[in-house]
Amino acid sequence: MQGVPCTYRISVKAVIKDDAGRVLLGREKDGSWELPGGGLEHGENPKEALAREIAEETGYAVDWMSDQPVAFWTINKDVGSPTLKWFAFVAYGAKVSGEFRPSFGTNDEVEEIRYVSPAEAKTLKLHDNTEPYFSQD
Repeated sequence: MQGVPCTYRISVKAVIKDDAGRVLLGREKDGSWELPGGGLEHGENPKEALAREIAEETGYAVDWMSDQPVAFWTINKDVGSPTLKWFAFVAYGAKVSGEFRPSFGTNDEVEEIRYVSPAEAKTLKLHDNTEPYFSQD
């Protein structure tokens, strides 16, 4: 698309695994499952943003986060904007503690969470921002 600026919306995601290697996913109001995380605001530190998003969506506290990202992917999605068509996702490994608290009182996003194997994840209705994580080799 000549003449249209290339703009990416950047999001940070958490890859939180249990001792069995299963990955934590949250079920959204629309029934899709996704990795915890959210959009990065201008000037926001990615790891601080991710810790905030995890707390908002799950009630969990972050005990540890990887120094470097563990995965990166992009998607192209029409959201009705002439300039915003691309989304970039940066995922960090994390360990959490606490009790799950549905986000009804904070941001109304995550209704349920569970740890799933990569094989099980592929049978779920994955959010389009999470499906590429499970498609990577």
